[in-house]
Amino acid sequence: MRHLLILNPNTDPTLTAKLVSRARGFLPEHCAVSGVTARFGARYITCRTSLVIAAYATLDTFAHAFRSDPPLITPDTTVLLACFGDPGLSALQEITGSAVTGMARASLLGCRDRGGRTGIVTGGAAWKPLIEELVIREGFTDTVAGIRTTPDSGEHAGVQRNATVQALLRAARDLIDEDHADHILIAGAGMAGFSTELAALLPVPVHCSFEESLSCLMRTPLQPEKTRQSPLVTTGLSPDLTALLLSPA
Repeated sequence: MRHLLILNPNTDPTLTAKLVSRARGFLPEHCAVSGVTARFGARYITCRTSLVIAAYATLDTFAHAFRSDPPLITPDTTVLLACFGDPGLSALQEITGSAVTGMARASLLGCRDRGGRTGIVTGGAAWKPLIEELVIREGFTDTVAGIRTTPDSGEHAGVQRNATVQALLRAARDLIDEDHADHILIAGAGMAGFSTELAALLPVPVHCSFEESLSCLMRTPLQPEKTRQSPLVTTGLSPDLTALLLSPA
């Protein structure tokens, strides 16, 4: 992987900057890292409605980046969707020649490669059914021990950090004691960085979904999965997305 493009489906540019900085500190020096932020949608994705909007925003944001800054997206580019719901992943794979994955898919693949069963913890109760559906759809049912949520979403995780750590700790302990999880995955872009604190407090390994995604990409480089090449005529979309669908990347 020579270039990683972090596409943040949330509209918070501060979060994008934090993820880019974290990735640059995590990946080898030869890997360039860039970031783009969704041009519309929720500041932080917390529910089914915002996730659906984010899928559209993902396609539009990629199209805008592709047409406004062509050197940003090349055959050497790997695109990582920085949301555990992977909004728009399959659709984006369909229209681009770049390798694309999502934080949920990549981190769950990484955890599966480690063996054992994964306990997933994230922020916000509305995420539980969404992640349950994703786990089934992506074929991880046999390797996921359970899913627990904390009261606050990842957007507010850093506001009262100590309270967030305690809430994550309680949820993780429930997954270990009741669901027999062999390791814990702290899921969500806004939760990046909490795994280190929790690892010292729990008897099983703790992984960050963002960093686990990066590790997975380093171990197993992706290949493009572009499946559709015929033009798609549309109405009412942005000029950038309209053009991209007429002539897929």
